[in-house]
Amino acid sequence: MEATPAWRLEWDESLSVCIPEIDSEHRRFIRMVNDLNEAIVDRLDHAELQKRMQWILDDAAEHFAHEEALLKEWHYPDAEEHAQKHAAVIQALNGVMSRLKYDSAMYEWITAGLKIKDDLIGHILTEDMKFRDFCCASGNQAKGG
Repeated sequence: MEATPAWRLEWDESLSVCIPEIDSEHRRFIRMVNDLNEAIVDRLDHAELQKRMQWILDDAAEHFAHEEALLKEWHYPDAEEHAQKHAAVIQALNGVMSRLKYDSAMYEWITAGLKIKDDLIGHILTEDMKFRDFCCASGNQAKGG
């Protein structure tokens, strides 16, 4: 059996926040990050890598806005702090994107792809698990999935 590459992230239940619509968005985001990293490994052209990176930025902004609206609706006590963490992630992703706009060095893209993967998993496993515990305890559950 072949080992999973370091750049690839696989969804499993440890990443679930027990809110079906948020889990669905997280799965999509993970697929997009994996697609970017696969494109980097496959050495696709600079324009294609930038396009995939922009999709991730756009998706992250949309997802974060949705998550923040739910947390506010559910009166999550740390909603403002969570929104600030989202803003920091978006700022970091924009920083990566701006650095890569003019630099087509493959090692820069590899570093960026791994950073995005690490930032994503770090945010889900730390920050999102905090609201998961709150939502489960208070009975708040999103619809869909």
